[in-house]
Amino acid sequence: MPIRKLSLLFTLFLFLSACASLGGEKQPHNINDFAHDFTLPDQDGNLVRLSDTLDNYQGAVIAFYPKDDSRN
Repeated sequence: MPIRKLSLLFTLFLFLSACASLGGEKQPHNINDFAHDFTLPDQDGNLVRLSDTLDNYQGAVIAFYPKDDSRN
């Protein structure tokens, strides 16, 4: 049984290593770089597109937070 667990962990390690190497070259982000346009739901579930927001304002703050354990 321990050999099966060890082989499973080794296979998982190889898989994750292969996935990590598929990312390609990483480009550093600089101040004044343009963001890709995307659409996400806001706190009320309405879809908001970044380009629509930037049409009305000079900038945007994008915040991500983990969902809490609320039952809503």
